[in-house]
Amino acid sequence: MSSKIFVPFNLSPELASKIEETLVGSQLTLSMSPPNSPADFAMREIVDTEIFYGGYLPPEQFELARQLKWVQVPFAGVNRLLSYRQIVESDITVTNSVGVSAPAIADQVLAYMLIFSRRLHDQFRTQQSKEWKHYDKLLELNGRTVGIIGHGNIGREVAKRARAFGMRVIATKHNTQGDYPELDLVLPSNQLNRLLTESDYVVMCVPLTLETQGMLGRAEFELMKPDAIFINIARGQVIKEAELINVLREKRIGGAALDVAEKEPLPAESPLWEMENVIVTPHSSGNFENFMPRSVELFCRNLQRYMNHEPLLNLVDKHRGY
Repeated sequence: MSSKIFVPFNLSPELASKIEETLVGSQLTLSMSPPNSPADFAMREIVDTEIFYGGYLPPEQFELARQLKWVQVPFAGVNRLLSYRQIVESDITVTNSVGVSAPAIADQVLAYMLIFSRRLHDQFRTQQSKEWKHYDKLLELNGRTVGIIGHGNIGREVAKRARAFGMRVIATKHNTQGDYPELDLVLPSNQLNRLLTESDYVVMCVPLTLETQGMLGRAEFELMKPDAIFINIARGQVIKEAELINVLREKRIGGAALDVAEKEPLPAESPLWEMENVIVTPHSSGNFENFMPRSVELFCRNLQRYMNHEPLLNLVDKHRGY
């Protein structure tokens, strides 16, 4: 029985060819789920799969994957894959595509900040009502402080862009050792409260783990400045959404830009949809035109390393969740 790479979705012929070119000279073959594949297709294919290139492996498939050695997740977040404890406890190697979407996500974070600082969302509403209205108290980003919670690849890209706008940039990190020229101040994670009190914009960039789940609630939001903007491009579950909604209703903070929600799609009955001080986007920050080509390019680089018995890029600590 030959071993294979299994992709549980359909890649373009060009991208599939890049993987197949990488496999030349190896014993591995490539299998992809075709459009409208039968329900049992993946169950059959996973049996002799050695490498899985996908974001989620259902428990019933994992139980059949006796030859599985390595999972490459096409994007940064691995929380869905690692929600199945048996995968965490197994000796299967997990890597992700962290960094692929970081520039695009950072672009969207800066867009949120510009929208709020220039009140573009309000000005768009007046355009819709054909109202020529004078806006005062418009802000500039220059001189304002952005606080980044979790300074990884995304946080680093946000910081670089914010510095270009003349902003003061502070961030929290588990490990503060090192050189961070894009930061004005790096804080240990236990000084989160200082970041919250000093920031005009708070950007959530942490991965979803047991440690970060629900890490921001009412007490933390109330530490923020009354006009501060909260931005979440991480996962909806890293905050207590109901408590954020109450803080926003009470105008305890200036507003929020939310690309993620506790439940996705965001339910139609959620009050977040109609709040004037909230921007909701449909988990779109990581999307950009060349996402899959770049993700496949990283996979092929890792695939070459795998076949050469070299250390893999973006190795995930399954117990820490990132």
